[in-house]
Amino acid sequence: MEQELQRLDRAIAAGPTPELYMQRGRLLWRLQRHAAAMADYERATALAGPDSPAAAALAMAREVMDFYNKDLYNP
Repeated sequence: MEQELQRLDRAIAAGPTPELYMQRGRLLWRLQRHAAAMADYERATALAGPDSPAAAALAMAREVMDFYNKDLYNP
């Protein structure tokens, strides 16, 4: 996975596109680097617009990060 991450880093440095940011964001999410993944989703959304798949991915990532089980805190 690290080799794929390096390949995506080089591709983004050569010419960033929303698709590349989405790919790298998905990979970072799988690597448990959630903050970096969300940053890439934000960059992809900025390039592609609010109706893009990147915006949906960012919204889902935020929901996952905001989730908590109220029953665990209020027995």
